Amino acid sequence: MASVVKGRYAELELWYNNADISDDIRDEVESFTYTDTAGEMCDSIEITINARDEKWIKSWWPQTGATLHPRIIGHNWNVENDRFEMDCGVFIMDSMEYSDAPGKIKMGGVAKPADTDFSDRDRGDVWQNTTLKNIAQTIADRYGLGLGFDGTDYEIAKREQNGPDGSFLQQLCSDYGQILKAYSNRLWIFDREVYKGKRAVQDVRRDNMIPGSFTWTQDLAGTYAGGEFSYTDPDKDADLTASVGSGKRILSLNQYASSLADAAAQLAAALNNENHKMIQMSFKVGGNFHLYAGGNVRIQKFSDNMDGKYYCETVTHTVTRGGGFETSVETVGIRDAFQSWMVGGSIEYHQQTASEIPEYVSTYETTSPAANSANAAAAGSGGQAVQLNNCPLYVSSTAKTKANTVTGTYYLYDGILIAGRYRITNVASRCGKQPIGQNVTGWIDANQI
Repeated sequence: MASVVKGRYAELELWYNNADISDDIRDEVESFTYTDTAGEMCDSIEITINARDEKWIKSWWPQTGATLHPRIIGHNWNVENDRFEMDCGVFIMDSMEYSDAPGKIKMGGVAKPADTDFSDRDRGDVWQNTTLKNIAQTIADRYGLGLGFDGTDYEIAKREQNGPDGSFLQQLCSDYGQILKAYSNRLWIFDREVYKGKRAVQDVRRDNMIPGSFTWTQDLAGTYAGGEFSYTDPDKDADLTASVGSGKRILSLNQYASSLADAAAQLAAALNNENHKMIQMSFKVGGNFHLYAGGNVRIQKFSDNMDGKYYCETVTHTVTRGGGFETSVETVGIRDAFQSWMVGGSIEYHQQTASEIPEYVSTYETTSPAANSANAAAAGSGGQAVQLNNCPLYVSSTAKTKANTVTGTYYLYDGILIAGRYRITNVASRCGKQPIGQNVTGWIDANQI
């Protein structure tokens, strides 16, 4: 391919069913587009081929279902003779289009698993007493896929599956604010709000952008200032309610939750999902090997209203005939997220005979940390540091006999008072973190704080 600027150029390397065909097709590739997304499960590619040579409609006819493994190579990118490489991953060719006069072929591929059962086979499973990570690992193992888990693990008391593994796992992840992505024969799960808190991978100034490519929008429609969660458990004959925030734009959820902590996690995730795209920004730059979906960028040199850190939702890399390379970026503004520990609520049991049934009362009735009447005397709040001295430690909220005695600095796990006791943890970063069993040290009486 010809040079573009000062000897800099990009080219496509491509493996077709594990055979390197880069040299065979290099002069016939009109364009290659790789779409890297953190909002959809699958990345995708499109290759446009100059197919005037009849070999393309005869012996070289591409077959749907074939594996495509592309890489973008940048030559002389920063200095003479240097080389940058972007491995786009492994894709399944799922579409092809041929047009004549002149002959042209467009091949499309997606990064989903090759086994069609992942996307198409309906399953009727019931998952019980497990975790999000364990479910993902079980599904990945079914298809011989690896699992990369960089998310927040949540305890799943019960979840019914009525559909394919792919759509079920994607919905389950979404319910808890996690992103599922298929890449290079692996499933990847990460916590989007945690990723938004990471440092920006690159600063992008106004003069770095291709002129006329920048757009910025803000839309309050479909966004929320708070939420309410309600669920009636017929087995326990109990009503679970939870809430966070205030104002006119309130999201209402009525769905299964196994506990107040579970309801809080789902409500916070739903609000963050709805508010995710309130501020959107897009731009184009010259080919960039450092920008990727799920990373953050810092925009500069516009105005105080638009400058700042943004999360990359979709990054599209396009290589064209002659060595051209361009990157398009779609981002969302990063704003304060709802956290599960902000959510307050209660469980009301209708049965009158079970006097030992615990009463669930949260410190947080709204985003304000003012304790409700049940907690006012104990004055406990999620994340609060407490100094303990020979304090009895229990294994549950109702245990009659202490399991240990602890001394030192501990932290209230979630500030939820249950049967007169609080969960504690010995590390501040574990407060509110799932799964509960792996992050809670034990229970203490409320009068100890």
